[in-house]
Amino acid sequence: MEFQNKSDYQSSWEWAKAHSKYHFDDTKKDQLGEWVKPLGRFEGDWSAEMADVIEKSKNWTVTWANRKFWRNDNSKVSDMLEQEHYDLETTGAPTDLAMSNRYDFVEEYPTFKKMCDYFAMEEEYHKPWVHVQIPGQMFNLHIDKFWDKLKDTDKPESMSRIVIMLDDWRPGQFYLYGTHTYSHWRAGDIHVFDWPNVPHATANASRFPRPTLVITGLNSDRTNEILKNSNETTVHKI
Repeated sequence: MEFQNKSDYQSSWEWAKAHSKYHFDDTKKDQLGEWVKPLGRFEGDWSAEMADVIEKSKNWTVTWANRKFWRNDNSKVSDMLEQEHYDLETTGAPTDLAMSNRYDFVEEYPTFKKMCDYFAMEEEYHKPWVHVQIPGQMFNLHIDKFWDKLKDTDKPESMSRIVIMLDDWRPGQFYLYGTHTYSHWRAGDIHVFDWPNVPHATANASRFPRPTLVITGLNSDRTNEILKNSNETTVHKI
């Protein structure tokens, strides 16, 4: 994958599509395990931490219009924002579309911190946060790029985005990975997805907030071991 000439594309979607290995065949039904891999689950009770972070996240609503405040403000991110805005405008969507609420200070919560530490990502880059998608919020279809994190010499496979579902699934909540709808999760379920390639989106049309802990970072040997040896039935102890 080339991480150059980003400004040559007016559309972020077209840049990502041109660099993706995804098939982009809307008639094909993607299966669980092709582009998104279940990693098993954490067991425990983090309900008090979850309730607190849901409340605190109300002060931090993320949109494409304010996204620069959540990322390193450099030329690469500026390119991305302009191109994402272009994509929204061409579909008729507002650039201040509310995608989710967010809370970054995961280290305040002992159980969430243990979940993050468990995956042992490299200290060079390791960023956890909690996404709280409240009813009516929608993260439009896109492909991740991490232009501000990956250098031209870095390999995308050296970075992972791990998603931990903090609450049970409710009807109206979903993730979309390619043409696969990911739903019916239980609290503690974990998955990882092929972020450089698969288009994905998420929305909440339920009556309940949907909280997830997202860990993005560079893989250590320990991270790679967990990813390789985990499956849908794995129980991870913390």
